[in-house]
Amino acid sequence: TEPEILRTNLASVILQMAALNLGEVADFPFVDPPDRRHIKDGVDLLRERGALDDPGGLTPLGRQLARLPIDPRLGRMVLAAKDQGCVTEVLVIAAALSIQDPRERPTDAQAAADAMHARFADPDSDFLSYRNLWTYLTDKQRELSGSQFRKLCRTEYLHYLRIREWQDLEGQLRQAAAGLGIGRGAGSADPDRIHTALLAGLLSHVGL
Repeated sequence: TEPEILRTNLASVILQMAALNLGEVADFPFVDPPDRRHIKDGVDLLRERGALDDPGGLTPLGRQLARLPIDPRLGRMVLAAKDQGCVTEVLVIAAALSIQDPRERPTDAQAAADAMHARFADPDSDFLSYRNLWTYLTDKQRELSGSQFRKLCRTEYLHYLRIREWQDLEGQLRQAAAGLGIGRGAGSADPDRIHTALLAGLLSHVGL
């Protein structure tokens, strides 16, 4: 297998190296040096999100971003969520986008799975379907025992271990965000505010 550093986005690596004052990425003696084009792409991504200044140093926002254990694009959403008053929702969505989709769709039961998952769909946003699913799972976990909840996941085409991973990551992000003074809000945030926060991390994906 090709080394991971040669096949993944380098934005996280560049961000952490800048936070640790390890110097220029291009000059670092990696065992398998990444392509300079990939380094440039990573630097451009961080500059686009306000994490690096023109000389390549970390901005105050970049220092905050380096403390979130998540892809910089998703971390930028969390930082923007503080200003938009939708931290609770964006933590859930950012954690969901970091893992494999917990909704299963077996080839021999696609129609049944689609019918089950349609309950969580939002007519205006695929992102908000994660929030709807999270609310449903949280309510069910309170009502059911551990074994009953596992059975529910199986019958409703939801992957139990991925749901646990999602919950664990959301908890880690919540803790890291709290360390930056980013607390969760009360109540449900307006969808426009949620999407505004998400767009801060997805600038290069905006389309018309």
